[in-house]
Amino acid sequence: MHLTANGHPLDLSPERYGELEPMNHLLGDPAGLREAMAERGHLFFRTLLDPETVLAARHEILLKYAVLGEIDDRYPIDEAIAGDGAGVASANLRAFSESVRSGARYRAVTDAPEVMDVHRGLLDGEVRSFDMRWPRFVRPGEGCGFHCDGPYMNRGTSRIFSSWIPLGRIERSEGALIVLEHSHRSDRLHNGYLRADADRDGLTWLDDDPVNVQNDYGRRWLTADFQPGDALFFGMHTLHGALDNLSATRRCRLSSDSRYQRVDEPADPRWTGEHFEGHGGSRVFYPGLGSWQNEDFQDEWKDVDEHGRLRLRPATGASRNDDT
Repeated sequence: MHLTANGHPLDLSPERYGELEPMNHLLGDPAGLREAMAERGHLFFRTLLDPETVLAARHEILLKYAVLGEIDDRYPIDEAIAGDGAGVASANLRAFSESVRSGARYRAVTDAPEVMDVHRGLLDGEVRSFDMRWPRFVRPGEGCGFHCDGPYMNRGTSRIFSSWIPLGRIERSEGALIVLEHSHRSDRLHNGYLRADADRDGLTWLDDDPVNVQNDYGRRWLTADFQPGDALFFGMHTLHGALDNLSATRRCRLSSDSRYQRVDEPADPRWTGEHFEGHGGSRVFYPGLGSWQNEDFQDEWKDVDEHGRLRLRPATGASRNDDT
């Protein structure tokens, strides 16, 4: 097996790489969920959600990507075989992005009772999801740099959890998420990077090399082959990223990121409210299409004109974002 992240090979020795352990036995045990999250920094569940609900969301989203030519229509839409993306440059990406993240079948996944119940247990109270949701379409050859969510979400409460939900089958060679074991306990992260505000401090990816990250923050990379209905939850201090999508059949990865907090705590205005600001009103969430080391958030947020048309900047060379 050969796995890479941002073009760099993973060390697959048992000391550096392992499997996510399902924690389904803790469902319905709020205290057990909180204790395990404090210990592990993440919780993985097999078939938490109804697979048919997840596959319905997948179909809803892929139909929209197919309109842009991102799906090769010579194959079944749900196979998500990469197309030429010929319609992306002329599309209103602002309208497209809003349509994808507000779809009823997609919302049935992010706000599913099973997802909300886990977050109620973790936060010991009533919860809400952020108004922004992050459905991610990852083309062959694409991946994601390493980071923690805290600096991107920390203008309200710090008591937030992320849910990563595969919208369909995702084998590890197709760009599965990876988390760094016990990274949430890293003094180095807590004394530097985790004190930053991504927008104020101009954060790029913490790093793009999985071996560098392990050398700096320790432990094993953990991942799995994911199936519809699986879900991975983690806190704001857990270092994570994604493997590269090395699909031999040019199959695109489709997944979802969503965030949750207690209803009685302040919310980050970047991601909540009727007109949340994100990383600036002149851009939209449309991941991929190049590599910028996330400088000015370009790997995920694209500049658009007043009509929502893409304004793609030139790609940049490799860089490393130290502890800040």
